[in-house]
Amino acid sequence: MKGCLSYSKIENGICIEEGWFIILANNYIHMKDTVLITGASGLIGQQLVQLLKDQYELKFLTRTPQGAQEYGWDPAAGRLDERALEGVQYIVHLAGSKLNDGTPLTPQRQKLVRDTRIGASELLLETLKRKGQKLKAFVSASAMGYYGFTDNTLEIDENGHRGNDFAAILSDDWEKAADQFEIQGVSERVVKLRVSLVLGKEGSLFKSLISGLKANPSAFAGARGNSYFPWVHVLDMAGMFAAGIQDDTMHGVYNTTAPETTSREVIFQQMYHLYQGDYEAFEKTVTTLPLQHLSSKKIVKEGFAFKYPTINAALKNLM
Repeated sequence: MKGCLSYSKIENGICIEEGWFIILANNYIHMKDTVLITGASGLIGQQLVQLLKDQYELKFLTRTPQGAQEYGWDPAAGRLDERALEGVQYIVHLAGSKLNDGTPLTPQRQKLVRDTRIGASELLLETLKRKGQKLKAFVSASAMGYYGFTDNTLEIDENGHRGNDFAAILSDDWEKAADQFEIQGVSERVVKLRVSLVLGKEGSLFKSLISGLKANPSAFAGARGNSYFPWVHVLDMAGMFAAGIQDDTMHGVYNTTAPETTSREVIFQQMYHLYQGDYEAFEKTVTTLPLQHLSSKKIVKEGFAFKYPTINAALKNLM
């Protein structure tokens, strides 16, 4: 007996399709694709889960599995619970030990940072190859640390010069590890998102800014200078990872900064104005500055629409 199409409607409990009949329990049949997420407990991952949970079946890889659909792994030790990969069409790789956690970047720390990013990608790839399993897309985090900001280009697109420090080499190798999923025929697409400075209420970056503002408001009010601050709202950052799954035209590497170019000092001033309730000064401040900056035009051209394209919009939401 032939079944209904994925979205065939049922009338009176019966699906009618090209002369065939089948009794069904729901009004629609739609088999959800499954997304496996690494690093789902982080700031971006938590928001991504909220964006995907209604449309996809979600599974998670974590070092401390506890809840439903959570599976254990230890990338540094090369361990992975292969049940996590069963039925998976997409992987979003967000996991990685913090590069700047306040501790010295010793050789041991460097190895841990690489193992939890590049080593984790390699572990996933080799396991999928051994299982003969294919993906629709592998969506990987990278970082704006890729760029050296050493040339005179005002607007830096995804072809901008790579830096030569540990962060730049790490980002480059991270992206090359992601590319192997497509090169070796394991994934139809690979999307790499160079994560910017993410502003979110629960994020350590924004919390530190709020703490600094409350501790020394005058320092924020008097901030002067033009220090480029490549920011993005967490909902937009998570939205770009979701788009990497949902938009099958996305492919390759993307900058993720919000469209408006501004400085750390302007952000400090605007935070101060909101903190003081001085909305007139907040609205009158010129926030867009002609600084050397990363361009997000490529992802916008793909059709991604930022919910918070300006720093004022982002700060109004966050504060």
